[in-house]
Amino acid sequence: MKPKKWIAVILLVVTLLVTVTIIMTERYSYHNSPRQPVNTDSYQRINKFQIHGIDISHHQGVIDWEQVKHPDTTQRLNFAFIRATVGTDKDKRFQDNWKGAGGNGFSRGAYHYYWSDVNSSIQAAHFIQTVSLVKGDLPPVLDIEDISNIQNKKSLRKGLKNWIKIIEAHYGVKPIIYSGEAFYTDVLKIDSYFEEYPRIWIANYNVVDSPRISWNFWQYTDRLPIPGVPTLVDGNVFKGSQVDFEKLWMP
Repeated sequence: MKPKKWIAVILLVVTLLVTVTIIMTERYSYHNSPRQPVNTDSYQRINKFQIHGIDISHHQGVIDWEQVKHPDTTQRLNFAFIRATVGTDKDKRFQDNWKGAGGNGFSRGAYHYYWSDVNSSIQAAHFIQTVSLVKGDLPPVLDIEDISNIQNKKSLRKGLKNWIKIIEAHYGVKPIIYSGEAFYTDVLKIDSYFEEYPRIWIANYNVVDSPRISWNFWQYTDRLPIPGVPTLVDGNVFKGSQVDFEKLWMP
């Protein structure tokens, strides 16, 4: 190889190494730097909603449910959505969190984090084997956030519909769909089935009065400091009254 080509190769390798180092450093800094909790004073726009809640998984660690309460003393936490399953895996702390939330007066709901590259029937069966719902519990939740690497979006939507069909047939209630507002708009809402879906939980952390699409639950932050929880938590509200909220409960 000619000297000029060697120099070009060396410069390319050095550039790649520098780029990778910068990316890894940024990722390390993000994941290891403590996130600042949301300033609850800036969330007065949320106070217009009557029903408040959180959602958690084993990533929150060991929760002291007796201490869990809203950081704003003018509000109370009404509900907790708890991750039960992830694809074909189980959340490590689902049973403890399920028992803790129920034993301390929270309306509780179980959610499934959907793996877009895994058979939907298998995932539905896994959720059913893991979660038993009783009177007063919230409907099951389908958490979809990722597109598939092995199928197109139309096939992904078909799988989601199948999961919903199986879960609704088993529990006798229509599940709630959780997703980010952009994902729901770009990937799901183009299908009339999802555009008209009656139970939607939307994540939007922007400083807005509410999501721009139809919704029932709104996840407005992922940085809510909650007593009894070792990490920051997702904060949510329900659009409706206590009577509306109770209509969702398992019969």
